[in-house]
Formats: sequence, C-alpha cells, structure tokens
Amino acid sequence: MLRSVKRGPVRDNSRNIAVHMTEEQYQRLQRYMGMTRIGSTVYFRKLIAGERFEADSPELNRIMHKGVNIIHSNVQQIARNEWARAMDDEAVRQMIFLADKLCEEVYLLSCQE
Repeated sequence: MLRSVKRGPVRDNSRNIAVHMTEEQYQRLQRYMGMTRIGSTVYFRKLIAGERFEADSPELNRIMHKGVNIIHSNVQQIARNEWARAMDDEAVRQMIFLADKLCEEVYLLSCQE
C-alpha cells in the first residue's frame, strides 16, 4: 500500500545572487557554515529570514570545553597560592565562584538541543 505525502507549494527559486567578499570574510563564512553544517544557500535563506542558527559542531564543543578547563585550572592555581590569598582573599573567592559558574554555564550551553 503506497502512502502519498502531501507537499507544500513549489518554491520559486528563479532568483539568485552573487556575493562579493574578501578572503577573510569568505573564510569566516566557511567557519560559520561548518559550525551549522548547512550549505551556503540554506545559510543565506535562514539569515535573510532571521531564523536562529543552531551550531552542531563537536569541534566547537571540544574547543569550548578546552578553553574553560584552562581558565578553571589557572584560577585553581591562583586560589592555592598563599600570596594571592594574602593580597585579597575575597577577590580569590569571587574568582573561584566565577570560574565554577563559567564551567556550569558552558556545560548547560553544550547540552542545549
């Protein structure tokens, strides 16, 4: 038994544009498209429509977590330094709090669908 799929109206794709850009702009566009894993036509349609882009990049998540881990490690090293605590114990406590909050926010960001 064959099921028919109801499709919407045919889209008129009779218009096309040429976009002139510098090499730097082109490279940035390639990075953005790589993060969203969509082609240039869909990318520009979504951009023009004002739709939200969703990044789907394991590489982006890896880089984001790596950076946060480096920051957190540096904060922990400062927090263990007696000289830093002697200078301003409250500032060190705030740094620890902010580093922990950063880790939490990055985790929540990476878990978003």
